[in-house]
Amino acid sequence: MLKDDIIICNLTLRFLRGMLMKDEFRLLTNNDKNQVMDYLSMNAVGTTFLYGNVVQFGLENNKDIRRSADYYGYFKNGKLKGILPFYNLGSCIPHYNDRDAVEYFSEKMKERNFSFLLGMADLIKPLYEKIKDHKTILEYSDDSYFVNDNFKPFVMQNIDIVNDKDLPLDTAVAFLKEVNEQGFNRITSRDEIIKTMNERSEEEDSVVVLVNGKAVAHANIQTFTDKINQIGGVYTSKDYRGNGYCKAAVSEICRRILNRGKVPTLMVRKNNTPAVNAYKALGFNHYCDYLLIGLKS
Repeated sequence: MLKDDIIICNLTLRFLRGMLMKDEFRLLTNNDKNQVMDYLSMNAVGTTFLYGNVVQFGLENNKDIRRSADYYGYFKNGKLKGILPFYNLGSCIPHYNDRDAVEYFSEKMKERNFSFLLGMADLIKPLYEKIKDHKTILEYSDDSYFVNDNFKPFVMQNIDIVNDKDLPLDTAVAFLKEVNEQGFNRITSRDEIIKTMNERSEEEDSVVVLVNGKAVAHANIQTFTDKINQIGGVYTSKDYRGNGYCKAAVSEICRRILNRGKVPTLMVRKNNTPAVNAYKALGFNHYCDYLLIGLKS
């Protein structure tokens, strides 16, 4: 009987070991938050959107919050190796440390509707190749991810730079509507803009450049980690371009980020030469390739 017991024990151990080694892909909940935050902290540059939204809104989806999401996790040997989010605002911004996650992520992405797939190019390209025949691709933007570790301030005279929330509400909403629609081809309503403004954290500054009291340029902090603030929403009204107003707005945002002891980052299209030159003049440099892919949802 002793020999039989040893055999049974060994078989049980093998079974348990096999179970522990098994990959797992599942919907994350707030019970996973400690492990998720550890993962995000170890991947600070590539997970800025994930970090900021998880910190603010948790891991369980609230459909009333545009930046809340369904978060799926890929686990190997019991350790979190990747996160796949589907945000209510229509974006999917995955990150993974193990290439085996691609199969799990891509199958789920084929099932789900979303409008934008974005992230570091080396992570997004394998997923894009898996899903491109199952989705209608509307846009493929080859971008650079820039990091500023050598800030060179740019200050203009005869302009004012203010927080958009300090403007009269109707003025702020009208200009942010222009920013979204003219700058980024995103059709938005008044209610959506107000909701977005209200969902921002205190750390997510949004500034407007005023020329003779008129709003002409914009930049904001899209999201953050404990080390990084990521800049976005950079826009200048058509009749005011080429005068340095966006450069001044981004410079002001960088100043605020550095005062927090963090590093400014942003994304820019590689073929947008004026913007690339302006950012380099502020001290930004290329960190890695970045992709933004628009899809028919």
